[in-house]
Amino acid sequence: MTTLDSDFLAFGRRITGFNTFVQWNNRPCFRVALGGLGSTNGAYGRTGLPLGPQNNGPFFGFSGVFGESQNDPGTAGTSVNNIGVYGQTEELERGAPRFIAGVYGAANTRPGVIGFSKTGNGVLGLSETSSAAVVGFSTENIGVVGMTNNADSLAGLFVGNVRVNGALTAKVKNAVVPFPDGTQRVLHCMESPEHWFEDFGAAKLEAGRTIVKLDADFAKVVELKEYHVFVTPEDDCRGLCVRNKTTTSFEVRELQGGTSNVAFSYRIVARRKDIKAHKRFDKITPPPAEATLVPRPPTRTERRAPAPRIEVQDGSVLSRKARERKRRKEG
Repeated sequence: MTTLDSDFLAFGRRITGFNTFVQWNNRPCFRVALGGLGSTNGAYGRTGLPLGPQNNGPFFGFSGVFGESQNDPGTAGTSVNNIGVYGQTEELERGAPRFIAGVYGAANTRPGVIGFSKTGNGVLGLSETSSAAVVGFSTENIGVVGMTNNADSLAGLFVGNVRVNGALTAKVKNAVVPFPDGTQRVLHCMESPEHWFEDFGAAKLEAGRTIVKLDADFAKVVELKEYHVFVTPEDDCRGLCVRNKTTTSFEVRELQGGTSNVAFSYRIVARRKDIKAHKRFDKITPPPAEATLVPRPPTRTERRAPAPRIEVQDGSVLSRKARERKRRKEG
């Protein structure tokens, strides 16, 4: 049946005002259950009588599908085995990756998903299991970028332990330690053009000489073909020297044939064993400028006036008017 009319209104004490939930031989009867074409919205739905928030952002009420509510979700999409809600802007030069998610945003040059908040979190990720709350991945560029325009704020904040599987590059690296007065103070890291590990210890001469064994675990992670030992006597003596450095120990002697039993401290410095390819004062290429640009709205976007709000009509009044029109028509 095909009906042509300028207006169609359904009201009454029913669960569904317009229903196409029908099937034939266990198959849906329609390819498209509801089709709509409008200058403002193709389809509009509201949950409850109160209106949703005013549309004063990049969305002015013009959309293919528009749902609003004051106390419930305005629009929801669910799927058992596929994407719950899919959004796309621009024509894609090539197909988007085949991921399944509750919400999937796709684009070619623009962001696929944007979250905005004036005082809260623009995007929030939560996870109750061992999976990550937020994952950033890129095949050819930066996985995650954090920026701020406030010099007194932070581009990134981690509350808890942080692990980096790869090189960590920073202009300045600091440590923050608690002070007895209750404040937090900054200590700066020592830097070097090469990768070094170091160990510290103390020992004592016996008749002017002693052999110090290297820590076995320290020896497993450093190159021992060449390492440095710095000794400092802790009492008066003729001076100390280091001899016979091996992969397991080194010898400390008092200078000029001294035979004292002076105590001393030592510092051992050796290159990391697991890093082979290294270049002193290697040049680093900063990330491309386009990778750190903040997405901004298009400058030529047409600023349209907000779409008119759709007011809820009283069914009893409409029913009475319909009866009156019918009586006038019959009379």
